[in-house]
Amino acid sequence: MPIPQKAPESGPKTARERIYQELRQWIIDGTLKPDERISDQEISQYFSVSRTPVREAMQLLADQKLINIYPGRESRVSPIDFHNARTSYRIAAELHAMAVEFAYPKITESILNELKAINDSFFSAGEQNLVADEKHYDQQFHGIFLTLADNYFLTEFTMTLGSHIERIENLYYSIIKNYKNSVSEHAQIIASLEQKDIVAAKETMRYNWMHTLEILDHTIQ
Repeated sequence: MPIPQKAPESGPKTARERIYQELRQWIIDGTLKPDERISDQEISQYFSVSRTPVREAMQLLADQKLINIYPGRESRVSPIDFHNARTSYRIAAELHAMAVEFAYPKITESILNELKAINDSFFSAGEQNLVADEKHYDQQFHGIFLTLADNYFLTEFTMTLGSHIERIENLYYSIIKNYKNSVSEHAQIIASLEQKDIVAAKETMRYNWMHTLEILDHTIQ
């Protein structure tokens, strides 16, 4: 099971949290491949911890359908679920639209300027074909609304679903050149918020997610 050469430095998080977050990221970015076997012994040695927090972290990932655990046998990274991609995107579109609604009362001119700056950085990254930066700024843009929404369940559901969506997008992001459309849609969301048109802002947010799905549909086929 290939894993990075050096574990990240310890922070204030518990061992379970650190392991969970690292394993989750490895699954999302492809460091751990679909259907790859995961050894709790190797992971415990890598993080210099007992197997208990490793197994707890792996159970959390199994609850989120990112790992398949076969008791008494082995654990493997879950396959990427292309079949349910459309359903996942539809749910994500509604969750992010809801985030816009919840965040709306807290959106100030300063927040709008921050969204514009992030969107400008997103466009610049796309122009330079900096794929990792594109993903970063896109996630940062949407993350503003989730942070302002300040709802635990909305954030948790969105992050869980987002893990599966990111796995799909990571396979195709380098060949999908959709950043100009996304930048335009982000700008429309900002403009609607400036005009205090929450209905239009939510609808454009939904479209932003569903438009990506349409492009992925053609790519996957």
